[in-house]
Amino acid sequence: MANYVMEVMHSLRKTIPMAMYLTFLVDSCGIKYATCIPTSQQRRMVQDGETATDPVSEFVFSYDKAIGQLCRFLTNSCDQASTKVLPMILPILQKWLSGTAASTGDVIKQLVQARAAISILAAFTWDEVLSCNSIQKESDFIAPRFLKLDEKNDQLLIDGIMDQIEISAKLWSMERGDYIDDLMAQQQYLARLLGPITVLLRYRRGMFGHFAGAICKRVVQQSQDTTQQEEVTPSVKDSSVTGQEGAPSKKINAVEVHLKALLQVLKSKEPASIVDLIKSGDDLPSTLISGTKVIQKAVSGGHLAHLGSKLLHQAKLCKPK
Repeated sequence: MANYVMEVMHSLRKTIPMAMYLTFLVDSCGIKYATCIPTSQQRRMVQDGETATDPVSEFVFSYDKAIGQLCRFLTNSCDQASTKVLPMILPILQKWLSGTAASTGDVIKQLVQARAAISILAAFTWDEVLSCNSIQKESDFIAPRFLKLDEKNDQLLIDGIMDQIEISAKLWSMERGDYIDDLMAQQQYLARLLGPITVLLRYRRGMFGHFAGAICKRVVQQSQDTTQQEEVTPSVKDSSVTGQEGAPSKKINAVEVHLKALLQVLKSKEPASIVDLIKSGDDLPSTLISGTKVIQKAVSGGHLAHLGSKLLHQAKLCKPK
């Protein structure tokens, strides 16, 4: 019924003020009220006498259908929606992005809202790419007139992406069972999370360079913090989670997720190829290799050394022959 009502309102959009229509769309999609456990997912199924639940990470994507519908309605609201509609909804997108920096316990709400904001920006970006017919030209970006964000908002977008990755690390540490050790599940999660992000990295000029630089900076800083902490408290073990004194708790290092995210982006072919972007840039290949060398050095003394080496190797593959 809710979908039907939204479809009807979309068909009547030209008969009501645009601001009222956009407010209806944002309020009706449910993103503003995203919660840790969506109402539709709260009931647990009982199978063979045991309670069965989906991994907590799956809740991050439980609003994807609503986000997709919202993106479709927004980009089709009027002609040249990217210049008419996007500026009107930009404040709410900025609010959803900045929510990842808040110190709240509802990590699902933070991830869902940030994912919605980035998906909407990616939808407008892709719509602009198609309308400019630049998808066939590997070196083209979207027009400079589109999404004219100032330096502050550009940084907000990058910080929102970085925070999503770090919150995901926290989320994985909350998982029960063997999910935390399931490399395939982690890869699939990152592929879904990074999908709309990759579109922005590929077609928004300068965005990939900022993204790679931000990951390099955070990896170096967090690696240094971890090393200093281990030197101060080398034998401290967390018993509050396991319930067993002296037993180490399972925890995913944010640095590890940053490395896996950058590696995933470099390998991506859908929805956009980052390799084509890097090869078409004059300075991108050398900048990327320099950055991954710094990352490799930062993690070389720990258990993530193999990921650092793999990342550097992948960066070198992106260099034009």
